[in-house]
This record gives sequence, C-alpha cells and structure tokens, in this order.
Amino acid sequence: MKKKTLGALILAAGAAATLAAAATPGFSSMVTKPAEHPVSGITWSAEQFASVDTTAEKGLAEAVRRCMAKAGYDYTPASVRTDRVDLKNSIGFDTLTVEDARASGYAVSKPKGPSEPAADSVEGKLFADPAFQTALHGGEPQEQNMVKSSNGTGMLAGGCTGEGITVIYGNPKDYMRATGLAYNSVLIATQSAGQDPEIQEAVEGWKDCMSSTAFPYSQPGEAVSAGLSAGGQKELKIAVTDATCRENTGFDAKLSAVLDKYLTTRMKELESEVAEVQKIRSDASARAAALLG
Repeated sequence: MKKKTLGALILAAGAAATLAAAATPGFSSMVTKPAEHPVSGITWSAEQFASVDTTAEKGLAEAVRRCMAKAGYDYTPASVRTDRVDLKNSIGFDTLTVEDARASGYAVSKPKGPSEPAADSVEGKLFADPAFQTALHGGEPQEQNMVKSSNGTGMLAGGCTGEGITVIYGNPKDYMRATGLAYNSVLIATQSAGQDPEIQEAVEGWKDCMSSTAFPYSQPGEAVSAGLSAGGQKELKIAVTDATCRENTGFDAKLSAVLDKYLTTRMKELESEVAEVQKIRSDASARAAALLG
C-alpha cells in the first residue's frame, strides 16, 4: 500500500485550480454597456455570485480525502480560497483600508491560498508520481477525464477529483457552473468597467493626495510594488499613506460606483443563471454539511 502523509496541498478539484483562469472563447471581444440607472451596491451581489460556497468546498476537500485514503494515500488537500471575491482586483486594484494597512501592510495584495509544491519537495515528488495523479484525476488518456462546458472551458474530473465533485455537487458541470464559470461570467462586465474614464479620474485624485506625502507615486500599483519590495516598517508606512489617500479621496467608493454601472447590466443578464447557481450551491452545501457531520 502506497501510504504518504501530506499536509496542506492543492485541491486540484478546486475552482482556483481549474476554471478561474480558463479562457472563454470570444471573451476579450465581449462588451458590457453601463446601465443608465446603476443599482448602488450591486457589486457586492456580484461578488457573492462570483465567490464559492465555503461549506461546499470544505465538503469537497473531505470527499476527495476519503477517496484518496481508499486508494492508499493519506492526502489532505488544502482548501481553495473561500474569501469573498473582491472585484476591484479584476480592474487592477485590491481594497485597502487604513485599519488593514496599519495591521499588515499590503498583505491583501500578496499571493493567497495554496501554491504549487516545490518540485524537489516530498509533496512535489508525490504529485510527479503517475500513480498518485491517476488516483486523483483518473488514468490516461487524459481526454477521457476532461469535462467541458458549453462555452469551451474545461476541467479534469476523473479519479477522486470526479468522485468528490459528484458526492458534493452532483456532477462536474454543475460544479463548474457554481465555481469558475460563475466567476468568469462577471468578468465580462469588469473588463468593460476597467476602460471607464472615471477610473483614471479616481487615480488622479489619489495621485494628487499622494503628491503631498513622502511617497509621491503616480498610481496605487506603484505604491504596492514599492511597499512589498521594501517590507518591514517602510511597507507599513507606504501602505498606511496609500490607504489614507484612498479614504480621503473616496477612491474605493469611486471604483465601486464604476463597477456598479456595468454590473447592473451584467447581473440583469445573468438573473436566471444566478438563481440556478444559488440552487446548486445550496444543495452542495447541504450535502457537504451531512458529510462533515
């Protein structure tokens, strides 16, 4: 029996590892028009729709763990990132409050969730083991384990990955709809929002504020890069200055107002899909809760 004990590893069945970065055919050419009467705060609803269900994802991780144990691997997959999606990130900015900046600098801009194990580590060597990959994703040919959605995205759903998905979500296509495809579907609107001139106006206001400080950067990305490069107390000082100017100029509120314009249009288009995804997630969460006890 091939028994390997692992700590935190990537749950390859997770949305972050399968669909979030998947390209949708024609995505770059799709445009969402701004609504004439934006719904204030609809960005929050869109972020909820784009985020995964925490309980369902924990149940999925446990279902995969149990399946892998039967195959002879003591494999504990790390949970995928289950924080609520911040759609400001999709237009090039992370939400940064003064409180968070004082506490942890630019932690919000640092990589989140599990990363690929180093190739020469115990975990990396295990992931390079064909037998382990077969247990996790199914055997060759790989095409037989690939499940594709109607718009061209796809994911491996064989082996214990597929078994876990079926236990919690019912089938791979519903899993895709409730995770990566839900996330991708709102990015059509944020891509359009990213070109709105009001974003540059918000940046200019922030830049004017920063010009009177010790850190006269021209846009928030420069401040983030400088802070992360500096580290330590200097990172905290830059981050707090940055966050203070964001607060004083209403930077985040202005970005949210821009997103609201485009997401009002997009969420209206997605009304039926939102309802169906909510049902899929509700059922998955109930199955996960039963599995987790």
